[in-house]
Amino acid sequence: MDVLFFSTVADQIKKEINHKCGLNISQTRILLFFDDTNNKALAMGKLAKALNISLSTLSRQLQQKKTKSLIEITRSEKDSSKIVKLSLEGIKKAEELKNTLSKIESLLFISLDSDASSLFVKQLYEIAQASSSLNDLQ
Repeated sequence: MDVLFFSTVADQIKKEINHKCGLNISQTRILLFFDDTNNKALAMGKLAKALNISLSTLSRQLQQKKTKSLIEITRSEKDSSKIVKLSLEGIKKAEELKNTLSKIESLLFISLDSDASSLFVKQLYEIAQASSSLNDLQ
């Protein structure tokens, strides 16, 4: 099996998200994160940690023109931290993204019945978890 095929599939999914929703991967991750957490406002440091990226990377991502329209950033009343959550436009875009992802998933799994699809997703998740051990090969 050519394990690099995973990259090909991922690239196609990214292209489709960009084509249908006009989003890059960082915007996609931010929207899905806030959608999963019911748009709970979060300090930038905690958001960076939750997304497993550095604070400086998150800061650059949030400065992108398109991303700015999807989020609201406010100053914390307790300290100097910045608090982030989705704007109304971001909430709408997250819904559009979820619908697009659902269509992509349906197309990817069209040849699988519900049980086979569930098993495949479970196994794919296990592969993703195992891939974290690749760092140990160094």
